Amino acid sequence: MKDSLVRVIKPKKDKGNATLTKNDKMWSFSPKTNRVIKIPSSMMNQSWMGSDFSNNDVAKADNLLKHYTHTLKGIKTHQGQKVFIIEAVPFEYAPVVWGREVLKIRADYIVLDHAFYDQDNILVKKMVTRDIKFMGGKLIAATQRMQKAEKPAEWTEIVVKEAQFKINVPRSTFTLSNLRNPRF
Repeated sequence: MKDSLVRVIKPKKDKGNATLTKNDKMWSFSPKTNRVIKIPSSMMNQSWMGSDFSNNDVAKADNLLKHYTHTLKGIKTHQGQKVFIIEAVPFEYAPVVWGREVLKIRADYIVLDHAFYDQDNILVKKMVTRDIKFMGGKLIAATQRMQKAEKPAEWTEIVVKEAQFKINVPRSTFTLSNLRNPRF
């Protein structure tokens, strides 16, 4: 995903907050302050809007293919689907924070589980797909929960209510102007 625009619609206190990712850069808009703020690379691993997801998680900025070596650790079957267990270890000078990441990915490319480990190989957080639904002609991860290892009673869930694919999205969607003044 090269460009993305995420706009919060609920809860009411956060409605209108938005995040734009374009060409590996990220901006945030808050309607309360009516300001657009560029998120510096040093803040990409900070919490996104106070949630358990980071700015990096929302932007999908860590390029697992570019900055990591991959090892197939196993293949299992889950609910009739083949699941690949993949360990991703960053190259020595990769600009990433994690010591390693472990993913469980179905054969249809749905990520079931994504664990993030620090440099000391200690689990920091884990994203789990809790619901898979058919939307827009595809099976997608409809509910994903991010949970920090140190706070097992707390988590953040992102729920996709609707998805469309192969649609024409105007180029003006991914602009700072649209981030501040939505036209859709």
